[in-house]
Amino acid sequence: MTTIADQLMERRAALITKAQEVAQKGVTEDRNLTVEEQTAFDEMIAEATGLEGRVKAILDGENRARDLEDSFRKGGAGSGGDAEKRDGALGTWARESRAGDTFDVALESRDMSGTGGLGKASVASTLWEYAVAESQILSYATLLTTTDGNTIPMPRATVHADLDPADLAPNAPIIESDSTLGTVDLGVSKRGFKTDVPNELIQDATFDVEGYIARNAGRRLGANVAAAAELAAIAGFTTAGVTTGAGILTGLGSQSTAGQGSDYLIDLFYSVLAPYRASSQCAWGMSDLAAAVVRKLKTSTGDPVRQPALTAGTPDLVLGKPTFTATNFDTFGASKKPIYFGDWSALIVRIAGGLRFERSAEAGFGNDQTVFRAVVRRGSVGLDPNAVKFLATPAS
Repeated sequence: MTTIADQLMERRAALITKAQEVAQKGVTEDRNLTVEEQTAFDEMIAEATGLEGRVKAILDGENRARDLEDSFRKGGAGSGGDAEKRDGALGTWARESRAGDTFDVALESRDMSGTGGLGKASVASTLWEYAVAESQILSYATLLTTTDGNTIPMPRATVHADLDPADLAPNAPIIESDSTLGTVDLGVSKRGFKTDVPNELIQDATFDVEGYIARNAGRRLGANVAAAAELAAIAGFTTAGVTTGAGILTGLGSQSTAGQGSDYLIDLFYSVLAPYRASSQCAWGMSDLAAAVVRKLKTSTGDPVRQPALTAGTPDLVLGKPTFTATNFDTFGASKKPIYFGDWSALIVRIAGGLRFERSAEAGFGNDQTVFRAVVRRGSVGLDPNAVKFLATPAS
């Protein structure tokens, strides 16, 4: 497939060829270019130069989006090798850069400020790795990165198109079946994190200053991005897959009673359509209290319903699907939604402009401190209410 960048480069090549033809005409005829020829030549060279700049901007934007998405997906990955080199770049920046220098974690590499003396620096996505490790819902949602924060109207499907259930006879009309679509606005809001670090810690080479900054900023900003995603999930996924029986408000009832206990989880599982269940982003999301209830459930043979992960760093499984906890999901109680299940790729998490990470020695001069701040513009929305359903509790 021909990309926009390819098309722009083809246009640039054509302009260069035409400009060369104009210049060659003057050489061949042993004369200077006419005013019209010189003007045409200058315009073509200027347009070609502009096209080259646009291509570079497009490719840089694609690389930033890809790097940020990779950092979301590999949250909590182990360190070592190249990762240690990248993390070292963050530490160098934290100790040696000057006021106003920024460290853009959305880039793989970038030119730092000339006054900072760093030149080309390999940049780690350490902050986002801590963010995802802190807030697991970000590992399952779909990441959308944009260069600006303008509101985007997103399509939201409430009913999907389907085939007519009856076979068609020869010459029979094909019944129209359209999806029911609406739109929902996806905007962004800004949140920031600031920390004052004593200069002694920055100057002390034995202190892991980059780890300190990354953990604090990543965890707090990550928790905020995840909170926006959780609230968007609650607002966007509005279909109950199963409701517990009357009076069952603080848990899932008795495991020994037919239709209660893990039977509710099975009903919720199969209330979601098979294509959603087959998605690699299909998972259980629940509050901490709900997770504790599920962890205590046993099958008829005494085996735990929630199976522990076989390897470190991977989630536990319920009915073969991974689980995560979400702070903003309901606990058990009357008219609550403590457990969700489905394809979380229908939840969009938007990051506008990457993550801005800056430092200033002047801001904390009076206390002999260096001030670090990180700013993110984020938003989230659920696009398909059929993709994720929830377990509901009755009013009483």
